[in-house]
Amino acid sequence: MLKNGFLTFCCAFIPGAGQMYQGYMKRGLSLILTACLIGMVSSLLNPVMLLLVVVWMYSFFDTFNLRAQIIADTAPEDDYLIHFDPRDRRLARALLDSHKLVGWLLIAFGALIAYQNLIMNIFGDLVYRWGHSSPVFRALYLVMASLPDVVVCVVLIVCGVWLVKGPHPAKKPDASKDVPEDADFCEYHADEPDNAALLSSPVVNENEVTDDGTEHDE
Repeated sequence: MLKNGFLTFCCAFIPGAGQMYQGYMKRGLSLILTACLIGMVSSLLNPVMLLLVVVWMYSFFDTFNLRAQIIADTAPEDDYLIHFDPRDRRLARALLDSHKLVGWLLIAFGALIAYQNLIMNIFGDLVYRWGHSSPVFRALYLVMASLPDVVVCVVLIVCGVWLVKGPHPAKKPDASKDVPEDADFCEYHADEPDNAALLSSPVVNENEVTDDGTEHDE
């Protein structure tokens, strides 16, 4: 069912609201949760706030794209932006392959929260009580306050350089190294077939006596 155009335009300014207004609840819920998650992380890391602009622009234009598809009767089914199917083997394999990366991300996120809520709060209280008149303590506090942003920037730069260079190709073993340098040539021997004895003539021992009683010499 086609909704009111003016209300659709107003809801498009809120990430996910335009999708929900047109009946796409799962899609709208995905966008709202994504925007809220980015807002929570950006309270600790200010550069993450740029991702919120990307989500807002996607949600705004996706609202009118869905409206055009509904008018053309080509609208897709309502689904989450990231579809998780527990029966999908590819998803299970991807989770098994990336569990270390997810673990390191969780550790880094927990360390960041502990740094902001414990270390900086305690150090800030100490600076406010005893070192607010000292320029050295104030400078040290400013450096520690900006340390998470500096670490994130360094990690992004290192990852970017690694992606630009690409993974190093595996070196193939050089077969020429197995051959000694002072060897002028290599002697090769043909393998004797297993049925060589069957194809050759029988060997008669010396002074062998045959059935007719005669002796044969080589």
